[in-house]
Amino acid sequence: MDILHEILSALESEGSIILATILSTNGSTPASAFSKMLVKKDGSAWMGTVGGGCLEGDVLEAAQRMYGQRKAEVMTFHLNEDDMVQGLICGGSLDVLIEPILRTHVSLIKEMKALRDEGDDGVVATMIDESGTVTAKLLIRVAPGTDGLRDEWKQILSNVPTLQFSTDELAEETHKAHHRNETRRLKLQHGELFLEPLIGQPGLIIFGGGHVSKSISRVASIAGFGVTIVDDRKEYANPDRFPEAVRTLAVEFHDAFEQLTIKHSTYIIITTRGHRSDEEILERALKTPAKYIGMIGSKRKVLTTYEHLVERGTSVQDLRRVHAPMGIELGAVTAEEIGISVVAELIHVRRGDSLSPQYKSAGMSELLNQLHATQSGRP
Repeated sequence: MDILHEILSALESEGSIILATILSTNGSTPASAFSKMLVKKDGSAWMGTVGGGCLEGDVLEAAQRMYGQRKAEVMTFHLNEDDMVQGLICGGSLDVLIEPILRTHVSLIKEMKALRDEGDDGVVATMIDESGTVTAKLLIRVAPGTDGLRDEWKQILSNVPTLQFSTDELAEETHKAHHRNETRRLKLQHGELFLEPLIGQPGLIIFGGGHVSKSISRVASIAGFGVTIVDDRKEYANPDRFPEAVRTLAVEFHDAFEQLTIKHSTYIIITTRGHRSDEEILERALKTPAKYIGMIGSKRKVLTTYEHLVERGTSVQDLRRVHAPMGIELGAVTAEEIGISVVAELIHVRRGDSLSPQYKSAGMSELLNQLHATQSGRP
């Protein structure tokens, strides 16, 4: 589901569309924060959901009422026994922002989509006055560090002087929204400012276009990763073989890195047909800031690869970044099952766990410690 793409499509035929977004949740709720739903003029859902049941019915009714008014509103829901009768067996509470998205916002939505598709992060600032009118909506790019946020807010404040916060305060709140992945709500003298994080689509580079890669690519694409396939054979790296991939590269592996952009949000998987290629790619990958580096293979193959890299100067500390053998242990056998186990690990890392489950086992940790002792003992 690509909500930004659907908003742009809707605005081609509609003057405006209503977007409902869960701002925050407390306790057990039928949908998570940032869940979104587009609403048609007739009060039916265009796409997405904010939880279903009577809660969603109330949101749809409010959205239909607000269509002609072009006003925004925050609705708070406390789910109780009455909601359980309607199938919402939760008991928590949530706030939902219902707002109009107009044709005047098209350039902003395109900018948001481009930023997200590039794998970069941002924060969307929405200012709403006491009457419910959206008086400002803009995108703030978030780069590593916070210095740039001050510069951006300094420029914004020169055009929107009604904000009674300092540049430092707004930069800090924007940083919190991004770092904590939560919507920040700031009370204004005559309204409210919402700071909602926009998380870039994680890029996944798969080296090797074999049958396991096909399964990983399909599952990863469904899970929201932008997949790039790299293979030194055209018949294994092409759009027909990987229709879900955003890019395919048929080049020599040692040349591929010159054509790839690898960021802190990039995931790398190594599953070529040869050990020598795997070693070469892994050595290059460890010199990048990639968030995840995974390699397929048995523990024996992994250890042999590590030994060769250590002999060539790679530190054991760098090797601790590698998820190998990659994938969460599910007892997977088929290529499809392996694909699911690997993508499960990618999701595990994306949602906040930076360590591979294998490193929590004594076996893999012991092998790395042995390598470390050997490397440290060299003259």
